[in-house]
Amino acid sequence: MKKATLLIKPGNTINKVNEEVNRLIEKELVNLGLAKQSEISDKEKRDTVRMKYFMHGNSHFMGLDVHDVGTKDTVFKPGMVLSCEPAIYIEEEGFGIRLENDILVTENGQIDLLADEPIEIEDIERLMLSQ
Repeated sequence: MKKATLLIKPGNTINKVNEEVNRLIEKELVNLGLAKQSEISDKEKRDTVRMKYFMHGNSHFMGLDVHDVGTKDTVFKPGMVLSCEPAIYIEEEGFGIRLENDILVTENGQIDLLADEPIEIEDIERLMLSQ
């Protein structure tokens, strides 16, 4: 979901990011066999199907408070920090995965403040075994 972090850049908004991340999640649900392409293509079913597995937005502002001030239509400007939290939860299996990156908006795009943190299965397992 690295594509999601690239959406947090000057001129974008949380609403625009959420729209694109929702499309990315929908593609992954089809790839994982959790949804059918016909369900995703059906405008009346799409949101219900996606929200079964991804029921929250992707981003929020961060600052002095974890959930800092700003609306979903506030235009991103350099110096702002936002979360990027794509997720898929599979209630039937009692399982979910949620990745969080904290993104600094810069004049030329973004800096992933958590880029050096492990997110791949092998890296996390290696870290857990080293404890």
